[in-house]
Amino acid sequence: MKGCLVVFIAFLALGFALPFLPDENEGNPNGTLMTTVMCTVVFGLFSIFTWRTLKKLPFADVAADNDGVWYMHIGKEKGLIAWEKIHGVKERPYMQRLDLLGTDNQELLRVEYQLLGFEMLREVLNEKTGAQNTGLDQSRFAKGPLYHLFYLACVIGFTALGLYVGKGGNPLLGYGAMSVLVVFIIYEYLVTAKGVQVSGNSIKVEYPFTKTNIPFNDIEDVVIADEFHKGNRIPEVWIITKNAKKSFKLQRLGADSNLVYKALKRAAKL
Repeated sequence: MKGCLVVFIAFLALGFALPFLPDENEGNPNGTLMTTVMCTVVFGLFSIFTWRTLKKLPFADVAADNDGVWYMHIGKEKGLIAWEKIHGVKERPYMQRLDLLGTDNQELLRVEYQLLGFEMLREVLNEKTGAQNTGLDQSRFAKGPLYHLFYLACVIGFTALGLYVGKGGNPLLGYGAMSVLVVFIIYEYLVTAKGVQVSGNSIKVEYPFTKTNIPFNDIEDVVIADEFHKGNRIPEVWIITKNAKKSFKLQRLGADSNLVYKALKRAAKL
């Protein structure tokens, strides 16, 4: 995160310097001014947000035991939040943290993804909290319609772009590269789980045109794992079976990964 702050400040400084740099082509001064304003606003906001996050990190350390969880800088005696007071764990993927919520959905404590040992702490939180959460009885989780519309728009958009570029005199880029890109998008859509459903004695993983039925007695474990994209942690639920070579990966199914994880684990009695 410190590296991000350095990069943001560098772009901010570059934006400030643009009006003073020599312009060999005597470009439009209004365009230069607009670029400077955009760099100042965008990278200035990013710099402020990153700086504030870094400033708070020393006060974000969390400890937990059988009694509950607390901020380390406050101490257990004054800051203890008992497990029974925590109704649920809410993911904040864009803020890169978990919020621990009370029965009225009031935020009780924040757990930053950047904490050392975050994976172990998350496991403890899922084990100790939210037993009374009615969402755990939910039998189906699925991606929303916007997910499918996004992929459809990508296929149509890049196909149209490929045809336009190809007819414009660049068939290699238009018909070749764009065709590869469209095929990759379709493949990614087809192999990504769009939903999961708990039935009487099995879990069904749903894909756009197929379903895979996994009996409870074939499930070896259900775990939360993380993918990392551009420094961001993206949680996903893995169903590990005894017979399949690869785990079934579930990501962003319209609910927190923690809720999906706990609901599937409870259903499979693991």
